[in-house]
Amino acid sequence: MIERQLTLIMENKPGALARVVGLFHQRGYNIDSLHVDPIDDFTQYKFIEDELSIKFSKGEVSRLIIKTTVGDALMRQILRQINKLIEVIAVSDNESTYLKGILRDENLL
Repeated sequence: MIERQLTLIMENKPGALARVVGLFHQRGYNIDSLHVDPIDDFTQYKFIEDELSIKFSKGEVSRLIIKTTVGDALMRQILRQINKLIEVIAVSDNESTYLKGILRDENLL
């Protein structure tokens, strides 16, 4: 088991955070820490806008950082499951980034 950090870019909609936390709860994964901030400067995430042909607006998306302790196989499973949530635009760990079902090598950190 290794301490991991996940970074999610997600739509800022009611219930979105509850669905992410619920996914962890339903599968018995532990969340060590959780931090959410609205994104005001989208410069770092320009590649997401380009890849998905979308334009972010202020207050529309948030960055969610989750720290958890899991093994490699479980980490890949968590990434795939979180990526299926409708409000999640992108999810990344230190190795992989998923953009709405597309596996990328670029990190969100």
